[in-house]
Amino acid sequence: MPRYYFHLLNDVDAPDEDGVELPDLEAALKYARNNALFTAAETIKEQGHLVRSHRIEVEDAHGTVLATVRFEDVISIED
Repeated sequence: MPRYYFHLLNDVDAPDEDGVELPDLEAALKYARNNALFTAAETIKEQGHLVRSHRIEVEDAHGTVLATVRFEDVISIED
């Protein structure tokens, strides 16, 4: 099973040194979206604001960035 790395790039960049084994890129994207949503919610709760361009980069074991999930991709703002 391939290993994917999820690097958090926000006010304090946090590289993922361990990674997670997941069956495919689709599962990795779902994992990244869930983590981005959780982190966005925690940031709003703790700081009262959100920087939409903060993101999680999904990288393979060879160091290739396969996808980027921005916080703005996982939230919606409604009136």
